Amino acid sequence: MRRPLWLPAVVIILGTALLVGGCLSAEQPAPEPPPTQTEPQPSPAPSPTDEPNPPQTPENPSGENGESKTQVPDLPGDKDALRTALEAESPITYTIIIADAPREMDKTAYLDQMLAEQGYPGKNEILLVIFPADNHNIRFAMGALVFDRKISLQQMLEMVQNEYLPRSRRGDPAGGLAALINAINEKVQ
Repeated sequence: MRRPLWLPAVVIILGTALLVGGCLSAEQPAPEPPPTQTEPQPSPAPSPTDEPNPPQTPENPSGENGESKTQVPDLPGDKDALRTALEAESPITYTIIIADAPREMDKTAYLDQMLAEQGYPGKNEILLVIFPADNHNIRFAMGALVFDRKISLQQMLEMVQNEYLPRSRRGDPAGGLAALINAINEKVQ
């Protein structure tokens, strides 16, 4: 059987290319391995621009006349109801963050990233993240003792759907948040 005439030419060309390529790579020195680290080095602190918005925490510092100065997030709607709900006696501490995230961003991924950077809520804490760019959508994370107080994840979802979402969709996210906080406080008493 006869071999095609072009086959030896292809073999010669490919062999020459491999030989030249191998010779050229021998001229470059091998990369040096990175130096080994003997002690752990502290990581640099994140710059303020890398962190999500600082939380607007509803703490109750005392004012000059013994009045409480609860920080109320800047949300449209019934801020007085929200202030009253945040000032109510409760074993739960609420941290409310107004997220500066675009509408198309995955809200759960944003919450996961924030939790990875700042840590999970404390034992008796509920973290509420509001997304104004996305119709005041909400995500939450709960501390361990919140579960011990008989609030399951399913119950929390139902409270968000029944208390927060209807008022938020009517343009009153502050009132919806107040209703959600009141429902949680009622559940844990």
